Amino acid sequence: MKKICWISLLLILLSLQFNCAPPPPLEEKPLPVPIESPLVRIGLAENLTSLEFTSNGKIEIYDQDQLIANILGWDQKWVVDIRNTQPATIVYRLRYLETLDGRDALEKYQSLKSQGLPVVLERIKKRIFHDAALQTRTFYWILHQSEFENQDEVYRHQWQRNDKSKGVAQPLIKTPPQGELIITNRESGDQYRASRIMTIRGEQFSLTLPAGEGYHFEQQLTRRYHDQLNLVIDRFGKLTVVNIIPIETYLIGVVGSEMQEKFPLEALKAQAVAARCYTIAQIGKQHQLSPFDLCDEVHCHVYGGIDRESPRVSQAVAQTHGRVLIHNNKICDTFYAGVCGGHSENNENVWPGEPQIYLQGRPDANIKKFPADFFKDESNVRRWIESSPNVFCNTQQGDVPDYLNYTVKYFRWSQRYSQHEISQIIRRKTGENIGRLLEIVPVERGVSGRLKKIEFIGDKKKIIIEGELNIRKSLSDNYLYSSCFVIDREGSEFIIKGAGWGHGVGMCQTGAAMRALEGHSYQKILKHYYQHAELVKLY
Repeated sequence: MKKICWISLLLILLSLQFNCAPPPPLEEKPLPVPIESPLVRIGLAENLTSLEFTSNGKIEIYDQDQLIANILGWDQKWVVDIRNTQPATIVYRLRYLETLDGRDALEKYQSLKSQGLPVVLERIKKRIFHDAALQTRTFYWILHQSEFENQDEVYRHQWQRNDKSKGVAQPLIKTPPQGELIITNRESGDQYRASRIMTIRGEQFSLTLPAGEGYHFEQQLTRRYHDQLNLVIDRFGKLTVVNIIPIETYLIGVVGSEMQEKFPLEALKAQAVAARCYTIAQIGKQHQLSPFDLCDEVHCHVYGGIDRESPRVSQAVAQTHGRVLIHNNKICDTFYAGVCGGHSENNENVWPGEPQIYLQGRPDANIKKFPADFFKDESNVRRWIESSPNVFCNTQQGDVPDYLNYTVKYFRWSQRYSQHEISQIIRRKTGENIGRLLEIVPVERGVSGRLKKIEFIGDKKKIIIEGELNIRKSLSDNYLYSSCFVIDREGSEFIIKGAGWGHGVGMCQTGAAMRALEGHSYQKILKHYYQHAELVKLY
């Protein structure tokens, strides 16, 4: 790109207020809906050996669906143990097709059989959102007859036989886990037992569980939860804890965890819609071997239970009750990230899958044109990261409300390592001994400047790392804030200079807050971050 291009662009971003008219508000279109808010199953923890919790008010304890205890009390302390457990037997098979259309499945099955492939057609029950309700639907799977111990064996088999189909490694539970759950009242010593699944219904529960595992904010937190706990012997032969609640109640705990309650109301409402869409769209896709729909971590949604609820957040959820974004009559997978760094990223550059038109990267500014290939030039990436462009999520310029101060360190950041330190991190995180790191070479970037592929050159070997999260993981004890970065070398030290926090796909949460402060409605905020999506009232 000619020098004049980036100079002109940066002058625009650095010096101008983006006064282009914001996009028109989304039009709401009603759909047939059920009366009640659907129930969702949220995984709070898994692979535990025991659990301690406190209950307040009346609780009911069930073995499967059989009531075995009815207890009233305050500050009741309980411990749950597991006995005589056996993990599930997990196998992997090559899956060629998953569809709800039986006729389509039969045609594809006959086609694969005619090619000499040893396939079977099976019916699988899955919980998904359909016709404005959570339902258990029958899916048709076409599977290879062979069973494998892990997904690597599946793909090795596919490669060895030159199978060019777009099959995926599908994990399956061949034999279910077994075990007994024993719950004991610490005061009275009363015990109750259940086989494999114990359900506890009540008003409020308090649990201390791990949170943020693997990230820089990893910790143990005590949180309170509503309504119902399912305690399940999981596929590991250990204990999984599941909270079952109405989706709208769940969203209050999500929005209050994903955004601070002091954020502008319109930003909270945009977050509520995005979280509702993502929740519904992801059910049946995530955690297929787990007894829940979504987990409570960054992997799905951060969900903090009752302690993250507040009147403002409740208002935001209530005022957007049942509203979702759709595209081509499907609920949008509305990803979002903390700080995009000034430009969001295409979904296909971060995760496997087809490009989604409503998840394509764009500047976090009201600007009509931005060179599509701007970040293909490494010199442009460096100038971008080392500058302070006038974009909405830039909280490093001017005064911002106190509740946004925590975002300042994420817009532009740096990390310094000694050569020995970074070489050891790469070895530990990748499992590859490259020796002393000599150079980090950017190989491929996305539309926001985020790295898709990077090369580490050591004095023993070279390796390529692919994938946004893998790159962030390979250069940090936890994860780098973002994969949008450049590298400097000062003597024996490496300095990583970066922009943003998170994957950068979809709505920039900090940008949404700043837009709301400038008077943007939640509809306008959503319109900017999710282009070509329609806002509808689902229930």
